[in-house]
Amino acid sequence: MNESTSASTADLKPTVTLSGTAAPLVPTPLADWNVLMERHLQEENPLQVVALAQVVLRRLPRHLSTYQRLLRAAWLLKRWEEGADWGQRLLRADPGNALAWRALAMAAEQRGQRAQAHAIWQRAFEASPYEPEIRAGLSRTNLRPPGDPEQSEQAPLMLNPACLATLYLRGFRWERAARLYRALIQADPRRIDFQMGLLGALWQQRVTQETYRLARYLVQGHPYLLIAWVALAATGDENDKALARNPIEVMDPDGDFVSDWFGLHYEGQPATLLVNAREAELLE
Repeated sequence: MNESTSASTADLKPTVTLSGTAAPLVPTPLADWNVLMERHLQEENPLQVVALAQVVLRRLPRHLSTYQRLLRAAWLLKRWEEGADWGQRLLRADPGNALAWRALAMAAEQRGQRAQAHAIWQRAFEASPYEPEIRAGLSRTNLRPPGDPEQSEQAPLMLNPACLATLYLRGFRWERAARLYRALIQADPRRIDFQMGLLGALWQQRVTQETYRLARYLVQGHPYLLIAWVALAATGDENDKALARNPIEVMDPDGDFVSDWFGLHYEGQPATLLVNAREAELLE
């Protein structure tokens, strides 16, 4: 992520009126922006989502929930390359994000890169095995010819251990998820999404010391990995909490992304967005 960690100076300065006086900024709950974007997505109004997202990102350029909603808006608008750009940004903070992998897979497919698209669809499938559009993409880009004896309609959609680990994690079956993620990490220690899954499972089981050690290890090599910072703040001392404060505040200040997308028990603090009067009108 190359974006600035804070809003630009121009964004934070009060608007100057014709009389020369500064117009006050309006405090608005960040949750209100999240809720309104979500409503527009459900009503399939992606352009309204884009307008709201621009306001949020001027203040919080790394806000992951907004990235996630922009991904969904780009999908509705069929802006495949734009979706791939947002997907790449989101994967730095959440390497197991199904919608981000989906966006990258579709962009590769639209460029005619079928083999690459299929490999990326596989990553999306492992992150969300039952998402219909991901299943369709994986089947559509399957490279086996129709006459191949190993080819069948279900062959590309068989659940592998990574899929099962995801399902255990999403189903709050923490012990089974942790056991499977340990095996997956042993087989491929380069997959940071597996380590992230193990971290989430350990944290929710309150295996404090191992959670802390893994979180410390992950933030040293992957400074944008949100869940590692959140786990570090939850299990570490005051110095760890202070270290984690800024990454959490710029990526997920109210815990919306961790609680909604990861489905992990986490209570963030309400956050406020200071906007000008014209921008505040968008909430109405």
